[in-house]
Amino acid sequence: MGLINFFRNIFSNKENSTISISYSNPKSSSKDSLSKNIGVTDALCPYCNSDLEKKPTRKTKCPHCNSYIYKRTRPYDNSEILIREDQIDLIEEEWSIVNDSHDIYLKEKSREHRIRNEMRERFGREPDDLDVEFRVLNDQAVESAFEGMWGFARNSRMKMAKNLEKRKRYELALRMYFHVCFYDLNGPNNVRNNRNDHHPYFTPENAQLAPGIIKRMKKLITELNFDEEDCEISFMEVNEPVFEGTPTTLNPEKAWPKLKKELFD
Repeated sequence: MGLINFFRNIFSNKENSTISISYSNPKSSSKDSLSKNIGVTDALCPYCNSDLEKKPTRKTKCPHCNSYIYKRTRPYDNSEILIREDQIDLIEEEWSIVNDSHDIYLKEKSREHRIRNEMRERFGREPDDLDVEFRVLNDQAVESAFEGMWGFARNSRMKMAKNLEKRKRYELALRMYFHVCFYDLNGPNNVRNNRNDHHPYFTPENAQLAPGIIKRMKKLITELNFDEEDCEISFMEVNEPVFEGTPTTLNPEKAWPKLKKELFD
């Protein structure tokens, strides 16, 4: 389905999901498996081995072969190294081993692999990386909500909004931020389905809106030439089904004036 229809379904379906985990060819979780020599420590291109004027401090192109060079810290010995693009995943996996989060890393790589394959099979072509990222984030948001981890679900939705901004899908990005703010105004908690009177899914009395998100939304509102009425309609369209399908307690009618004050007063 198109991105717009996919986006509509986010706000019309109850948060629900079945997650399968499978990942091929993982590294051993032992810290003895860390790569001792990955990357280069000198000012050399990791592709063509040409001398660089100075050692890059961030992603840059090699002036000799035009390949992108990436700066990372080697997990084995904390050395600052330059690596190729195809080595990024290995570095990330090894850091997950160092940080004792290898199982989470494998789960997320399995999720990405599954979704990419589903999209490739469905559309008959290699999917765009940002489109894959968007759907992975949605999958994470649904899983987190299903587990009662509403703060994590909120964070995934925020990343989805930023993903849409990157693609200049400004109206959809603003709608996703409305979704995020609705969660924020309800005070989302991570209780992993251990909810009780002392640990509810949402606590509106602890609600707070993130200044950074409000700033992004104001820019989008200006870009879209939206007025207060446009925003209210969009906010309600997005969050009425969210309110019906989730354990949020503050309804959109009561939430909107709180957000409006931040956006327009």
